Amino acid sequence: MYAIEMTGYGDVGVLVATKTAMQPTIKPTQVLVKQYATAIDPYDVKFRQGLMGQEKTVPLIPGSSVAGEIVALGKEITGFTIGDRVAASPHLNSYAEFVALGRNTVAKIPDNVSYAQAAALALGAQTGYQIITEDLNVQADESVLILGGAGSVGLTALQMTKLRGASEIFTTAVGEGINFLKQFDPSLHVIDARAEQLAKMIPEGVDVILDTIGSDTLKQALSVLKPTGRLVSLVGDDSDVRVTHGYLKSNGEQLRDLIQLVSEDKIKVIISDIKPFNVENLKTFQTLKHVIGKLVLTFE
Repeated sequence: MYAIEMTGYGDVGVLVATKTAMQPTIKPTQVLVKQYATAIDPYDVKFRQGLMGQEKTVPLIPGSSVAGEIVALGKEITGFTIGDRVAASPHLNSYAEFVALGRNTVAKIPDNVSYAQAAALALGAQTGYQIITEDLNVQADESVLILGGAGSVGLTALQMTKLRGASEIFTTAVGEGINFLKQFDPSLHVIDARAEQLAKMIPEGVDVILDTIGSDTLKQALSVLKPTGRLVSLVGDDSDVRVTHGYLKSNGEQLRDLIQLVSEDKIKVIISDIKPFNVENLKTFQTLKHVIGKLVLTFE
């Protein structure tokens, strides 16, 4: 089995190709998936750098998105068959030809959704979907601010917010992300995060905020959050009682619903580039910055 391991925490030099005759052994509640696509997420880069902690013993196989075909079933698995096209977001182990996945994280992929699209949705987009539909539970006629709308979390969150009937949708971006969002959906109020103060751009405040940026941006966002409003941050904490910390609780049913929205053309997934799965391409993708759309590696 060809895989890419992380030999330590640091720059992309810690990523090395490896080959082992052993495929993962599955538990009764797991499925074994032959990989066809995996995406590069900001989480993967931060994990490799050690910014998400360094508790995991190395070497290990990193990666957090899977899209492929089931080739083996644990004895307790129901609802899936060998040959099913599926996607999931495991914590690790996706940079490999075969991945063992817990049944509760796995979602079937409709025929009109590609493996590359499904991989691109697995982590960031699933996070945005969860935060809007569960953590924040955005309601019709609420006003919403998404900090960092051009990223995969933010872009899915913006689309879900609109589907749920929000009255006004504000978002921040920088550089090329500004023009991208204005063209992607002209109804959005796109704010240049580097040039404009939120309080001036949103004088009446908003009901709901999703923060994907943190630091000073989170503090500035609180100035436009209504007294009864709510804010979920993926990257920061604050003593303000309106703020809660959010993170992905990977769920197959949730991912299935998101992929179905893509199948029905109600949610769009943007892919920036697709290259073959190998260590050189992974290193290249992990060093790119300010990319709009997902970077995906595909398995032959």
